[in-house]
Amino acid sequence: MPETFIADIHLLPVERGGRVGPLISGEWRTVLSINNEHWSARLLFDAVPAPGDSFQATVQLLVPEARQHFPVGAEFTVWEGGTKGVGHVLRFAL
Repeated sequence: MPETFIADIHLLPVERGGRVGPLISGEWRTVLSINNEHWSARLLFDAVPAPGDSFQATVQLLVPEARQHFPVGAEFTVWEGGTKGVGHVLRFAL
């Protein structure tokens, strides 16, 4: 079972290097960066967030040892060939 937390995510607008189109599948496999460490993750969400939007997502860390790097309140970047968004940990799921 992956480590799971709830996060606020803000996608960068296109003019600041963000994605060109919206996230439409309800799932985004990406890399989260925090403290110069990079971790594979899967973001699950209900919305169809477009560049510049903010949304809440359930974040599944795909490597168990990543959990220690993401305490509640931590800020991180979302990477996909470059920084595409920023987020912060709200709470861990039960």
